[in-house]
Amino acid sequence: MNEKCWIPEIIPLESYDGNWQKYEDAIYCIFKNDFITSTPQFNGKKVQIKKYPIENEKENAFFHVTCADFNKNNERLPDMRRCERIRWIRAFIENYNCDNSKCTDCNGVKIWQEPYKSRTRIHILLEEERYLVILEDRKTYYLLITAYYLDYDHSLEKQLKNYEKYKKSA
Repeated sequence: MNEKCWIPEIIPLESYDGNWQKYEDAIYCIFKNDFITSTPQFNGKKVQIKKYPIENEKENAFFHVTCADFNKNNERLPDMRRCERIRWIRAFIENYNCDNSKCTDCNGVKIWQEPYKSRTRIHILLEEERYLVILEDRKTYYLLITAYYLDYDHSLEKQLKNYEKYKKSA
């Protein structure tokens, strides 16, 4: 991405000499600062996180934004692409209205709504970075659901189709 862009640098495990515990502590500190010590705002409402159940003194939402259920058996394992981009979550929330006027190599943020059960979920996607943040609209706040890197082309294409479908219906 362009130097002027608002996207923070990724944080590789190698910057902690491959020490997973130091790395996890560091990215948790960022998460805690971004969502517990302070809270971002989206559309004029605070963005809250799901705290419980707390595991290893870390809130549930932390695991949703740093881990994946690769085997679809409810066993979440660290996902390095999610971990490296821990700073991106708040940046996406706070820069959702980016129209690419500062960046020369992207088309801006794509944002759309999708129904989910009885609620509405907001999807915030930067296609060029293949990164997606999902929030759920509640009466007085938004709930951070998850955030992740879209590893596969078909996953990105599915999100882009959902975006186009939303644009046509809006």
